[in-house]
This record gives sequence, C-alpha cells and structure tokens, in this order.
Amino acid sequence: MGRLLIHAGFHKTGTTSVQRLLAKNKRVLAPLTHVFLRKHLDAACDAARAYSASRKASDLLAFSAAIAEFLEQRNLEDSRDIIISTEDLSGLMPGRRDLRSYDAAPILMKALTMMIDRTVGDHFDEVIFYFSLRKPAPWLRSCHTQHLRAIRMTLDEADYAREYADSANLPRIVDKVRIAAAPHRVESAWLEDCADAPLGPLTPIADLLGWPEATRDALSMLPPANVSLPPELRAEFLEINRATEDHDEMRKAKEAARRRHGKARPETAKR
Repeated sequence: MGRLLIHAGFHKTGTTSVQRLLAKNKRVLAPLTHVFLRKHLDAACDAARAYSASRKASDLLAFSAAIAEFLEQRNLEDSRDIIISTEDLSGLMPGRRDLRSYDAAPILMKALTMMIDRTVGDHFDEVIFYFSLRKPAPWLRSCHTQHLRAIRMTLDEADYAREYADSANLPRIVDKVRIAAAPHRVESAWLEDCADAPLGPLTPIADLLGWPEATRDALSMLPPANVSLPPELRAEFLEINRATEDHDEMRKAKEAARRRHGKARPETAKR
C-alpha cells in the first residue's frame, strides 16, 4: 500500500510552481506516484470555495460527496503513492468575498479526513496533509497583487496589509488543521526555506515521500510561476479598479495595460 499526500494550500506560497513541476514530471514520477491537480477535482474545489464563503451545510455536503466520488474511483490495487495538489481545497483566498482568513480550511480538512477514512483509509500506509507557508509581508503583498489583477481590489498595498494582517497567520490555520485531521499527519514548510533547494518548493513533498536521488536528479525544473507584477502595472491596475465598477470595462482595461507593459495573462489564473 502507498501513501496519500494532500497539498491543500495555501495560495501564493509556491503552489502553482509545485503543480507545474508535478505536471511537467508526471512521467518521471509515474513509477512512484499518481499526480492529481485542480483539474481532477473541479467539483470538490468549487464546493470548497463555495463553502468558505457561504458556510452552508449544503456546500460542505457537496464537498464531501465530490471527495468521496473522487476517492472511490481510485484503483486500490495500485500500491503507488498519490499526490493531490490544489490550494482550492482550502477554500477561497482571504480578500475574496469579504473573507478575512482561511478559517474554513480546518472544517474542510475534517470533512476530507472523514471521507478518506470512510472510503479508502485502510488502503494507505499513511495519509499526510501538507501546507506550504510564506512569511507575512511577502505573502500579503503577493495576495494583494493577485487581487489587483483578478478582482476589483481598491485598497492600496499598505491599506490591504493593515486590514488583512490577521489573514497572514498561516501557521495558526495549520495548527487547527492538525486537530481537525487527527490522527493523520499534518506537515508544513516555509517557501523561503526552499529558495535554494535543488527542487525549490517541490522539495518538502519529495522529502515527505522519500523520493530517491535518481528520481530527483531526473526531474526537469521550471522557472517560478505566477511571479509578481512590476510596480507600474500594479499601480495601473489599482487605478483601473478604482475608476470603474463595470466588469467588462475593467477586464478590457487590464488587458490593455498588460499589453503595454509586455505582460501576458498568467497561464494559471489563481482564484
């Protein structure tokens, strides 16, 4: 029997880079592990995001049902590890839909734990919940930048950092997940500690699953994904957001700004 590792967050902590590396190296990793990303869990992720905003029991039940369906489709005769990597399992990023924290994440992880234990728990030697973290100041700045380009964020960076300071306490959420997911293992690692590691933000997953050196050496690396925008473009996005409430007008203005600054739309839009 293999292990199940769930990388369920957090947004803006190198998760897109991890997922691109996993997708890029799927064939290299195939002898060791199956890789499942957001596209494989759309229904569960949509329900998790909905629940984080609504806190409705119906959304939590939809999340549990989607997770159960996904797990029941797995081939339990296969002894390879399974990696699930999608931060949307923890719900929406703080700053969306007036959310102030990831407080829904422990509840979602509890529901996920219950579905694992009910459906496939006996199949795995170990279930590991893994969360990537980032220091408060760079994390808040990255979140603010993402909001500037994706939604109508009208706060400047300093005001956003003050108003959403509590949302940057990611270890507090991990501590709550540790209680919610018991008796399963819950681990975390700081993005900053992975900066000089050979596998970058993928390193903690490789270590948790004990990938051999030969596998690590065979992996193809990629540049960081979803890097920050230049200050001039961030300032223009803020001006656009403050100038219009019309969604289509705002979208077109941001596309024009991207072209002027030579920045194409990101390959993976972070919700």
